Amino acid sequence: MLRKILKRMGLGLLVIVVIAAVVMRWFPQWLSADVPNPYAALVSKPLRGGAYVVEGGLSTTGFIIGDKGVIVIDTQMFGEMARNVQRQIARLTSNPVNVMILTHSDPDHVNALPEYPRGLEIIAHENTKTDILEQLAHPRFFFSKPPAEIVDFLPTHFVRDHEELVRDGVRMILLHVAPAHTDGDLAIYLPDQKMVFAGDILTPTVGAYPGIHLEKRGSSLGWIKTVQAFLALDADLFVAGHGEPQNRADLQRRLQAAVERRAQIVALLAQHKTLEQMQASFHDVKAKGIAGLFPTYTETTYDELTAEHPVNP
Repeated sequence: MLRKILKRMGLGLLVIVVIAAVVMRWFPQWLSADVPNPYAALVSKPLRGGAYVVEGGLSTTGFIIGDKGVIVIDTQMFGEMARNVQRQIARLTSNPVNVMILTHSDPDHVNALPEYPRGLEIIAHENTKTDILEQLAHPRFFFSKPPAEIVDFLPTHFVRDHEELVRDGVRMILLHVAPAHTDGDLAIYLPDQKMVFAGDILTPTVGAYPGIHLEKRGSSLGWIKTVQAFLALDADLFVAGHGEPQNRADLQRRLQAAVERRAQIVALLAQHKTLEQMQASFHDVKAKGIAGLFPTYTETTYDELTAEHPVNP
């Protein structure tokens, strides 16, 4: 009897040790990520022509008040944040939210979809549905897994590369130039307002360089092509996925930095330099917060260029 008890205790102890190892591995990173409080107050700021940006969340949410409804751009990660966004909208208009546009599939932009009414028109690039289902099945971090209910809120309207449409009196041009941050990036160009909701193609709070998800088939070259396409538009305001809206000069600086760093990496690869040598040469510094859990532009560009089958935008 005692032997059985000890055997069970041994198994239980093993389970405890394994759990403790996982916690010790990930929990310090989670604590150091400075994740915003899901209950923090969000602030809606008017941009122009009925378009707003909501700041204070884990990512940027935008919305446009139309003549009969409201178009929301990205959902936040946490349910309380999404409900907060909807309270912000309700203070400004009695029009219902009837259109959701997803700039890409990252959890902090899509996980709170189930907090919105069923029956929304949900617009996204055609790859975003696949990417959401992939991260539902294989989340990268324990805190990023989408809720199971998200399967009832998958995109209903798919865009391949370019589509012009009008919703609630709002003219929009939806653009996918190339795989950039992910393979499902979708920018929303509002020609009447001369502005673009760019999603995580622009992430100034993360640093001077782009964030690329190679696991979602993003591409540094595709990012460069996408920002070049933004600068070709008749627009002078670009809403970032993380951080303050950018102007044309901001975009030009970010584009030049990315182009120059990519060229440096190509040149160092030709000299057979290792990733570690490149990082030392560039004095790479990891981003703070959750962004620090992800590879730097140097790492992703190096991996992209040395991959056996690189993404070809």
